[in-house]
Amino acid sequence: MKKFFFSFCISLMLVPLPVRAADDNLDNIFSPMIEQMMDENNVQGFVFSVVSKDDVLFKKTFGIKNMYTKEPETNESLFHMASITKTFVGTALMQLQEVGKLNVDEPVVNVLPYFVMVDGRYKDLTIREFASHISGMPDFDSDPWHNPQYDEEALERFVRNFISQKFLTHDPGTTYQYCNTGYELLGDVIAKASGISFEDYVRENIFIPAGMVNSTLLLQEADMTNLNSLHELKDGELHVADIYPYNRMHGPSSTLISNIDDMARWVQLNLNGGTLDGNRVLKKETLDAMWEPALGQFDNVGFSWHRRMQNGHLTIYHGGNDGFKSYIIMIPDLDIGFVMMSNTDTQPYHEFAQEIADKLIEYRGN
Repeated sequence: MKKFFFSFCISLMLVPLPVRAADDNLDNIFSPMIEQMMDENNVQGFVFSVVSKDDVLFKKTFGIKNMYTKEPETNESLFHMASITKTFVGTALMQLQEVGKLNVDEPVVNVLPYFVMVDGRYKDLTIREFASHISGMPDFDSDPWHNPQYDEEALERFVRNFISQKFLTHDPGTTYQYCNTGYELLGDVIAKASGISFEDYVRENIFIPAGMVNSTLLLQEADMTNLNSLHELKDGELHVADIYPYNRMHGPSSTLISNIDDMARWVQLNLNGGTLDGNRVLKKETLDAMWEPALGQFDNVGFSWHRRMQNGHLTIYHGGNDGFKSYIIMIPDLDIGFVMMSNTDTQPYHEFAQEIADKLIEYRGN
């Protein structure tokens, strides 16, 4: 908690990101789209921001945090970011490579000697293969949020007890197959290589230098007064979920909690080549390498980020989908990106994000 308090205190010294006056064109483009999507899909709360390297071009909140209390969404509202957490794992791994504490092309067993599988091919599995979803590791198929674990041994225990009993579904490095399981293992790689917990490492080496002072990977550190409620369908009716999606043994794949201002900073840091407000989180050449096709052959995925050509432009993106819906898309050659966050599982997040990207490309081209 002391580290989190420290990160809160330094926020008083941070210079806020420049925010231009609300761009009427962007408001006219996106507000009707968002309001229509929310109405058609019974989405309760939604926040949205468009940024360039140097400016927050547009930011707006829509709807409510809780369908029962009717509290409005604000810039301070906290959302479960789900799989967008993985982009922080990738960044942490590349940081550790920059300082010589690991090599992302070395076998995982070099960092985690305890890692074993009944499938003998595990000995050659590399950090990069897990980060790019090409390891062949099967995903977990049970509900990860019941019976949450909060202790620091949760990650290693998950790797020992769950992963050890699995067989690979294909030869490593041959097939893309999205896998949350591999990211839990990578979280423990970060912990063992750095000598501190995964959550502490990300806080000290990414959140703090990036000025993301409202973000945490630990639910118990979140400001509960700003925490959104999760809304989900049950028997055809929308209601507030009984269980919040948090479990420390799944921290690296999906437990980031953040708000729209912090996530806008994350997009800007990446558009700026790994640096924001004079604080460097990654070297530009390292970040550029993360956006390259995995192993030079998987055009849809880089290192923790996904890739897609859209209307002639390379987009770098990641979504989060576990009740809460979140999405980041960056269009580097147009110096623009956006983040959207929702508290309702009925939102068509992937399709809607692509529609927004289409509109941004059209807007930036004019």
